[in-house]
Amino acid sequence: MNTTFSIKQLHPITREILKRRGVSDDDEVEDFLIPSYEKHIGDPMGIFGMKEAVERITQAMRNSEKICVYSDYDCDGIPGGVLLRTFFDDIGYPVEMYIPHRHNEGYGVHKHAIDTLKAKGVTLIITVDSGITNIEEVEYAKSVGVDFIITDHHLPITEEVSKREGENIVQKVPNAIAVINSKQNICTYWDDMLCGCAVAWKLACAVLINAKVDISLGNVYNKAKDLPDGYEKWLLDLVGISTIADMVPLRKENRALAYFGLKVLRKTKRHGLNHIFNEQRMRKDVLTEDDIAFTIAPRVNAASRMGDPIQAHMMLYEKDRESAEGYVSELEELNTQRKNEVKDIVSTISFDHEMYKDDVVVVGDPSWGPGILGLIAQKIIDETGKPVFVYGQGEDKEELKGSCRSLGDVHVVDLMAHVGHEVLSGWGGHEGAGGFSLSVEKLPLLRASLNNAFLHIEKKDITQEEQEPDMVITFEDVTDTTFDAVNILAPFGEGNRKPLFAFTHAETLATKWFGKKGEHFEVVYSTKDGRRIKAIQFFAPKDIEEKVGKSHTLHAHLEKSYFGFKPELRLRIVWVG
Repeated sequence: MNTTFSIKQLHPITREILKRRGVSDDDEVEDFLIPSYEKHIGDPMGIFGMKEAVERITQAMRNSEKICVYSDYDCDGIPGGVLLRTFFDDIGYPVEMYIPHRHNEGYGVHKHAIDTLKAKGVTLIITVDSGITNIEEVEYAKSVGVDFIITDHHLPITEEVSKREGENIVQKVPNAIAVINSKQNICTYWDDMLCGCAVAWKLACAVLINAKVDISLGNVYNKAKDLPDGYEKWLLDLVGISTIADMVPLRKENRALAYFGLKVLRKTKRHGLNHIFNEQRMRKDVLTEDDIAFTIAPRVNAASRMGDPIQAHMMLYEKDRESAEGYVSELEELNTQRKNEVKDIVSTISFDHEMYKDDVVVVGDPSWGPGILGLIAQKIIDETGKPVFVYGQGEDKEELKGSCRSLGDVHVVDLMAHVGHEVLSGWGGHEGAGGFSLSVEKLPLLRASLNNAFLHIEKKDITQEEQEPDMVITFEDVTDTTFDAVNILAPFGEGNRKPLFAFTHAETLATKWFGKKGEHFEVVYSTKDGRRIKAIQFFAPKDIEEKVGKSHTLHAHLEKSYFGFKPELRLRIVWVG
């Protein structure tokens, strides 16, 4: 075995949690705990369309064509765009960059963008985290002499086609030179849940393999050949950020990408990221998935929500330290503005209103900016646990745009597809999150249509699984040894939730509220030998003080805080009852 410990000597807590996750065989345990780059990172050429993509990019470089990387504007597309741009820089073939503006243009590929790039001499566009549904736009590009390579991970458009044998679902994809997306039925790649940035990284890996042996590429060949062995691994900090931020399942290849991505992130030389770590007093050597989810991703996303996505792109890409730090300052201001706007809107919501009793919550206002709709939806779903559709500003007064969320019990894309074009102008996304648009005149139909569709689509019962603790332990078990036994299962996220522990018959030693406005809560427990155990909850409900005032059951995560660079083992409260 390549592990530094014996599988047979694993802590019983580690074994039990793995068993609950369906991992019990020793080989499976080893694969889960110690991902192998060679074993778990698949051959990029195994993805359908990769051969054609590499051939077209090679042709473009050989003929000195102008290439553009066209990325989405979120914390998957932005890192993916930076990754490809950095890669092309490093092999000596700089490319154009285009990121659509969330408010002024919206998601996906647009004809006016194709015209703009065509005027600049671009003949090949490579998308990142978008393009799979842009059938008309890619056809238009072809008509004006611009080729497309689509790299994406969103679901293709489907249609039902009647056959003698019955109904058959057929996928429709753009007529591009290559469509690299493992969610195509025709693709047999072993993991079809990679995020958009990971798909872009796969393309970079494949192009690099070819560039290192193709002498006809001249300077590109020389540059590629001179790159150190394993160069592509240093791009995994960006892949790790996106894999965790985009909440793809952390199983199979994704677990390896997140695992190695965090290792690279802890050593990253990107000036913007290092400045964020310094400003937030974060220990770089112990960065976790939580640091990505709660510190890096919000700042990257703040650019497109409140400003211009190029600000986040440049924060990650900029090679000049002072310039990169300037972009960090801009993103910090935008992130603060974003938090204040969401807080102001959510504070006006009354959850006693009739609409919050529906199966699907539909709420919005034409004055709400599209960049904060998803955040509002998340706040509402945290409160209600129900699928949420939030609408706001569109591109003009006749259109509305929206964002939707679910806990995963309802597939929001299926829900929107069931509503269809009778109400919605367009829609897309993933199982638990998506976007939609509709005309203002159709708004009166939205609430009833979604709630009617809810009655006719498949639902999954996830509530019990998500709330049930992994095991019951005592406060005596809250030790560094137990923390290490749990932390070996990291990174945590979708498909590998952070272990949840139950403490029964808990008795409180002390409590206090803290924070600028007293919005956070701390409770202190004691072990039998007098050791104090701190448990905290940020933005705690006001009734928590009453609940912990008597004997209670506590559900909490074990965590280690490094605030102020001082490690502190504590509990993060999830539920008290």
